[in-house]
Amino acid sequence: MYDLLLEGGGMVDGKGSPSRRADVAVAGDRIAAVGDLSRAQARRRIDCAGRTVVPGFVDLHSHHDLVLALPPPLQARYLEGRLLQGITTEIVGNCGLGAFPVTRESTPLVAALDRFISPPEAAFEWSTAAEYLDRLERQGVALNVGALLPHGPLRVAAMGMTGRAPTASEVAAMRRGVREACEAGAFGMSFGLIYPPGQYASTEEVAALCAELPPGAFAAFHQRSGSAELIERAVGEILEVGRKTGRAVHLSHDHAQGERAWPLLESLLALGDRARAGGLDYTGDVIPYTGVNTTMLALYPGWALAEGVDGFLEAARDPAARRRMKEEMASKVPSWPPWVEGNWCTNLVRDSGWESVHVAHAGSSASAAGRGAVDLGRAAGKDPFDAMTDLLLASRGDVTMLLFGISGDRENDGPLRTLLAHPARAIVSDAWECGQAAPHPGAYGAFPRVFSRYVRETRTLAFEEAVRKATSLPADRLGLRDRGRIEPGAFADLVVLDRDAVADASTYERPRAPARGIDAVFLNGVPAVERGRYLPGTPGRVLRRA
Repeated sequence: MYDLLLEGGGMVDGKGSPSRRADVAVAGDRIAAVGDLSRAQARRRIDCAGRTVVPGFVDLHSHHDLVLALPPPLQARYLEGRLLQGITTEIVGNCGLGAFPVTRESTPLVAALDRFISPPEAAFEWSTAAEYLDRLERQGVALNVGALLPHGPLRVAAMGMTGRAPTASEVAAMRRGVREACEAGAFGMSFGLIYPPGQYASTEEVAALCAELPPGAFAAFHQRSGSAELIERAVGEILEVGRKTGRAVHLSHDHAQGERAWPLLESLLALGDRARAGGLDYTGDVIPYTGVNTTMLALYPGWALAEGVDGFLEAARDPAARRRMKEEMASKVPSWPPWVEGNWCTNLVRDSGWESVHVAHAGSSASAAGRGAVDLGRAAGKDPFDAMTDLLLASRGDVTMLLFGISGDRENDGPLRTLLAHPARAIVSDAWECGQAAPHPGAYGAFPRVFSRYVRETRTLAFEEAVRKATSLPADRLGLRDRGRIEPGAFADLVVLDRDAVADASTYERPRAPARGIDAVFLNGVPAVERGRYLPGTPGRVLRRA
């Protein structure tokens, strides 16, 4: 007697195998049987005729660190779009940003860095990785969640918010923090090498911390630069860290920014292929959009951010410092090594232009959301730099942006298709919902978009390959052999969808429109979506690296 039987539909196992007709039976929280189960008995049967059953999607790149720490009723408000698009597992702590470790002294600094991914109800009520994960486990989570140790809070806890190199004792403290987080169950650690304080870390500092990762853990990198001048060097640094330390390395949201860099993607993929052929454990992921969401502060030179958000605001009020920012953003060429004062690893304005910058959220101005920097500047009688800098001052740094021109644009997503087609690139959302004015549309539609745009429309991927990139490929990166696939013994994270109709409805203009074509979602055998409707609850599990 099974608890649940999904019968009469197609099935794609997530491992790249061809679609086939098969029933899927669930007992408790596990898949119990797959095949012709027409004679089986079950407490509940769901007719899946005309539908396909696939594994739940595994999102390696989320920023819901502080959302998932909220009480379940608040989680439900922010995470509905995740479940409605079929995400059953996500990983937080990406891009060197996250919720732990914190001390009494470092909490305000980390909170300021995390402001753009923080819901208004956010509170830091823990110190360590173990305390954070225990908190999630104790109160319950809406979906399965695992964590990476973010380098930013680790560095700030050890040495404050500063652009200098760490001392030997500070490196030792950070190395100890890596070991403690991995012992608590972190799947590895992440580096945000364009954000403060990650941009001030040398390759040697990064390698010293990665060397502490245990077998099975990995290091994920927001690379230093997607600019044409430095993109090869930035990817090369990640490969260098992997070779020096013997640890697995992972390139987060692989991309090239600005039209001059797009043609370099094929050679960079080949560079990674050669590294893998030489024995390096190197993987990556990609978001299915040519526009990304991040803090507006990412546009500014590293020296202006070395003392944190408050230090930036002070510099933005100083006429000489402000003039220097404006001049450098207009013309400064990225140079290596970027952690040396005066060098800069990525100049987003120079690469993509102010016309590619749009406000997603501004704490001081709801009317600014959705408008371009050029448009806002024209309306205020200012150039875009002054308009955005004044907006940051008025909002005390609480401004997020949508930046376009990332591996293509709205008229040309060919470079993005090159990345999506690579067999070692998983699909991720890199999107979050925390109540801000305009989230990225991927918070509600990233995975369905892959099936509508890149399977059916452009035929970039076969359906089964798209499923593999969203399920077993990221699960394998995490070492989760019992998720991301449909086979007896695996956890019953399952999605029932119409493969001919599943699609994203969210857009940059209407980012919260729920996905279409997904009938049901199960987490650990418990229904989270039925007949296209979200069922709030806490069926998720806190996942820890074994």
